[in-house]
Order: sequence, then structure tokens, then C-alpha cells
Amino acid sequence: MVCFPVFQTKARVPAMQVPVRRLQPQSSRMRLEPAPSPIKELSDPAPLDLTYQRERLDKLLREGELLPLLKEHFNETDPDRDHTSVDVDWDYYLSADRLGRLVVYTARDGAALVGYVFTIIGPHHHKQEVRTGFVTMYWLHPANRIGLAGYKMLRENESLLKNLGAQKVLVAEMLGMGTNVLFKRMGYVAEETLYGKWL
Repeated sequence: MVCFPVFQTKARVPAMQVPVRRLQPQSSRMRLEPAPSPIKELSDPAPLDLTYQRERLDKLLREGELLPLLKEHFNETDPDRDHTSVDVDWDYYLSADRLGRLVVYTARDGAALVGYVFTIIGPHHHKQEVRTGFVTMYWLHPANRIGLAGYKMLRENESLLKNLGAQKVLVAEMLGMGTNVLFKRMGYVAEETLYGKWL
């Protein structure tokens, strides 16, 4: 499953004139008081101190920290959640991991796992001369979608794939999640649309 919700960015409220409301005078002098502001003041969130690294899948599964995130991920983004439940083919991923073809790149907030990118790396199925990274799933916990956290996670994953010999990265977006804006800013070009139908 390939999905990643849109990243939130730090927002600043533009400077604005505070409307003034005239009150009936209690004495011979008029008194002016500011009316309540229609926009609440936003404070910048504290900068995230996330770390990004490659990790082994067997370790993540053994320590039990991946599955809770995966359930949240699918509950948020899976279009088939009304028809089926999460049942990842871990044998496939573990086999790819043993062969060195799986790249699991993670984001951590301190010791806590908060995001991941799964990529299978190898020759393109129809253009074997092109070593390609096929991103199969990615997700960042909503509490950590601040500023450039998601961008950095994906960009760091790209750098790792390039160092491993990948010449191209293929990644899909879930419709309605808004990640197309992020991918375009990162230089990705839409190449095809995937359709699904229950039989």
C-alpha cells in the first residue's frame, strides 16, 4: 500500500488591522476598545528533532513497534478498510530484506518510531537497465507532520536509494490525501493512474 497524507506546514498569521468597536459613552468622553480578533494567534510549534535512518525489518517486527503504526496508517488511508483488514505479506518483505532488495527507512522522535518508507530496489520490470526504487508504502504519524518533517523523510530516503545505485524512484499517492503537491515540489512527474475494482 502506498500512501502518505499531506504534510502540514507551519503557518503564520499575517499582520492585520484589529477592528475597533465604538462603545456608548459612560461619561462625556468616548472610549475605544478593540473588538475580538476573528483569527486566533498561532504560535510556531517547537521544531521537531526527528532522526532518519535505515533499519532492518526483522528488528522492527521483533521489537513490536512497527505493527501499531501500520494499523494507524491503514485506518487512515486504506480505501479497502471496509472490505478487508491489514494482512501484510511479511514473508515477501523479509525475503527481500535478506536479499538486500528491501530498504526500510524510518523516522524516530527520540526512541519512538513515528514514520517509515518501504522501498523495493532492483531492475525495472520493463526496462531492466534502469535500477529502480519502488516505494511500496510510506507514512508519518499525524503528530509529526509539522514543517518539513515528511519532506525530509522522503528526501533522505531518496539520497539513500541513490547511494545504493537507484537511478529512479517510483511512488504512488492515495487520491484525496494531497501528497501530489509535495511530490511535484520534490520534482516527481505523474506517469500513470492506478485503478481498482472489487469483483
